[in-house]
Amino acid sequence: MNKRPRRYYIKLVVLCFIITSLPVIFLGIFSYAKSSGVVQQKVNEEKLLSLQQTQMNVEHTLKVVDQAATHFLGSKIILNALNEPMGPDQFQLFTQVKTELNSLQRLDNGISDIVLLSKRSNWLINNDGLYRLDAWMKSNKGFVLPEPDLPSVWEVTSSTAAPVLAASPPTALPDDPCQLNVSLIKKLPLTSFRSNGMAMIQIPACNLSSLFSVNTESESVLVLDESANLIVRKGFKEEGLSDSLKTSLAQLVQHPEAYGQFFLEVNERAYTVTYRKSEYNNWIYISLVTLDQLTKQSREIGWYTLYICIGLLLLFSILSWYGSKKLYRPIDKIYKDVAARQTILDTKKRVDEIQYIGEQVHSLFAANTELETRLYGQNELLRTFFIIKLFLGGMKEEEIRERMESFGMRNDFSQFCVLALQTGSLEPTRFAEKDLDLLLFAINNMIGELLPAGRRLQPIVLGHSQLTVITRGAESEGSFTTEVLAFAQLIQRKVNELLDLNVTIGISLTYNSFVEIPRAYEEAVEVLKRRTSLGDEAILYFGDLGDNHSLHYAYPFGLQAELFDAVKLVDRSQAILLLRQLLQVLESGNPNLHDLQFNAIRLLMNLLGLANGLAIQSIPMQRQQSLFDELFHLNLVDEGEEWFITKIIDPLMDGIEERTEVKHLTISREMIDMIHKEFDTDLTIDSCADRLHYNSSYLSTLFKKSMDISFSAYLAQYRHQVALKWLKETDMPIKDMAEKLRYNNPQNFIRSFRKLEGISPGKYRETEHAVTSGGDQLMKVGGDEV
Repeated sequence: MNKRPRRYYIKLVVLCFIITSLPVIFLGIFSYAKSSGVVQQKVNEEKLLSLQQTQMNVEHTLKVVDQAATHFLGSKIILNALNEPMGPDQFQLFTQVKTELNSLQRLDNGISDIVLLSKRSNWLINNDGLYRLDAWMKSNKGFVLPEPDLPSVWEVTSSTAAPVLAASPPTALPDDPCQLNVSLIKKLPLTSFRSNGMAMIQIPACNLSSLFSVNTESESVLVLDESANLIVRKGFKEEGLSDSLKTSLAQLVQHPEAYGQFFLEVNERAYTVTYRKSEYNNWIYISLVTLDQLTKQSREIGWYTLYICIGLLLLFSILSWYGSKKLYRPIDKIYKDVAARQTILDTKKRVDEIQYIGEQVHSLFAANTELETRLYGQNELLRTFFIIKLFLGGMKEEEIRERMESFGMRNDFSQFCVLALQTGSLEPTRFAEKDLDLLLFAINNMIGELLPAGRRLQPIVLGHSQLTVITRGAESEGSFTTEVLAFAQLIQRKVNELLDLNVTIGISLTYNSFVEIPRAYEEAVEVLKRRTSLGDEAILYFGDLGDNHSLHYAYPFGLQAELFDAVKLVDRSQAILLLRQLLQVLESGNPNLHDLQFNAIRLLMNLLGLANGLAIQSIPMQRQQSLFDELFHLNLVDEGEEWFITKIIDPLMDGIEERTEVKHLTISREMIDMIHKEFDTDLTIDSCADRLHYNSSYLSTLFKKSMDISFSAYLAQYRHQVALKWLKETDMPIKDMAEKLRYNNPQNFIRSFRKLEGISPGKYRETEHAVTSGGDQLMKVGGDEV
């Protein structure tokens, strides 16, 4: 048996894997997005809280210093000292003031120096001692006494400039944060409107950095004053970061929010900036963290989620494979049982096991039900073809009634007429000329729904007209013409409503015999030719044309089509018979000689068109022109049949037959070449048809006609010849030989071989080997005798 790929099993495994893996993938993506988002939010909130804690620590230190200084400077000793000249006789007062200053510095607040001065008494006290104010200012040129607007203010000063009070705070980032001082300046006395003294308390900025809790490798904390000048920083430094940060800070100063976060990119490295504004002294606290560090936990969650998903996918893959194997086991057993009972497996289609089993089960019933199934499935199409044939004519009354009964159609109506519908001009509508066929078929379906099935035959589209046979039963009352007119008006109105299209309807005379349907059809079409004078939305009745109107006989297209089929099939006797019938119809329907010649020329043109369409050069173009001249001078009644046969039909069939034989021989050679090269594959007439792009039935008939043997018989015959050759020339096992020759099992091969040769393959090989060995022995003996 030929082993087929287990396509259904693969599909089942893939489907189970997809069903189990998709939820894992979606859940993993959702879990990562949700958890990483929550973690990221928590990390951001943590940075805000950390920065808030830093702000509170710094402000607590400043407030402690401010409160201590206020308590000290508001004491009676300081108030008395401001009004005293601090001469030698007041050494005890100086000692008390100095003691208070030293006690204030001993607090754990980072104070480096305290300066106390009196403008009225002209003295200045600091850690170095007591000085006269004017003498000290001379020795410190460039020093200017500050004049703050408020009684108490924090300012940033440089410890390397003139001591205590610089003219303006620095704007550059110093390398050493201890080069800056944070100074508290208070006017004295504290409660007086006019000040005559001043106190300045200095804290090195580097002392404030000790209050920051920072990972200096990935984070940097900065404190800036209200003008965005740097006071102190702690953490990493990045080249170009200060300039980029200044640009953002210029906008941040104007921003109304007290805290927030934004992103900053410097040197292709991303940072998260967290900031807070102080309500105490309008300082700005900033935390710079690299984005990699901030999203570290999110990435860890992502990797963890990925590992979990991969593990689950592996687990579900194993479960999918195992479960699919269990589900597939009964299918595989049925498949093997079915395939084992078929001699040659058909591989014309890439089908899976279920489809293959279904095909084989279906084939068990095909022999008994094939014809019935085809008739049932194509009943509607056959009804339509039958109606078309009714309109074309050529059927007898009895035949028509039998066919109508077989299709389940009513045939007990007493009268009928034909409605022919044509569309008006499509130019003012939304449709184009290319939509005409679709419009007619749409109208055809509408009529099938609008008119009761008992009052009509199957509606059809023929050419550029939609045709309907309206019937009248024996039980109908009233005027039949009135009913038909009502139906026509209904159709016209519905088409206009649904398609916004104007149509003209022609109505034939009333008849009661089925064979009159072609004439009724011609009357309905003929009356439509009068619509030019009545507009594109009219209902025309053939009887209204008058008794003097003659009906032009319709051209017998049905007979012509049958004649063309006989010519294409090179059936000479049938072609002659059909030509005779066609000419007789033309003669009887065209008593006027001019009309008869016109239709004869029409036949000639159609035959030449058939020749040109088939690319047959049996009638040269130069000869075609002379044929028209001959036909005009021909007595059609007496000589027409012989002339058409000898001048047109015989040369045309000769050309078709010659071309067909060459073509058939070429195709047959291609099929034989396939057999010789691919005899060890599942080669069938269907696979050859797919590759050669022909119908399989056509190829089968063609091969049988060309080779006098069927395709399957030739293939079996060639394989048998190959088997004989292998048995003579090789020691290939019978089992392998059967498999290569596409037998299901060795028994089938042995049975087929015995049927043709009368003996089994093994016996045939022994006989051939014995004959060969005997011949060799005889030659050897003969050589010895010589």
